[in-house]
Amino acid sequence: MKKKYAGYINLNPLNGVIYPSSIQNILIKNFIENSLKGIFYLSPTEILQAKYTVTLNTLISNETKVRGIVMLSSFLLTKNFHERKKMYSKLIKSKKQMYFILDELYIKKESDIKKVEEFIIFNSDFFTNTKKKLEIDESNIIKKYK
Repeated sequence: MKKKYAGYINLNPLNGVIYPSSIQNILIKNFIENSLKGIFYLSPTEILQAKYTVTLNTLISNETKVRGIVMLSSFLLTKNFHERKKMYSKLIKSKKQMYFILDELYIKKESDIKKVEEFIIFNSDFFTNTKKKLEIDESNIIKKYK
């Protein structure tokens, strides 16, 4: 029997691009049907102004009867590491999987979390952008040690 997978739509910018929900749905549906050979379950959209990822946490909960969650990228997860850590714990506890299409990553077991976290860390602005000028706070810190 085919497994059901839920899409997760997040309208926050990804690499400066806001992917419309219709495009995200098409990509997610194709991934679920073609790569996972599963059944596509409706993709709810995260509320943009939400402080916490309520929609994602609902998909992870045991009330939502799906095998896993599919989204465009791990960069659509919360930026807060402690919130991500809680989410990972709930994901593993609920025995669900999570797939990140553009990153070509997944979380099926606890050891996969490290790969996702390393991807997020080493592709963050801190490691990828060249800084040409220090911010005022950064300059003040440097001045203390001159």
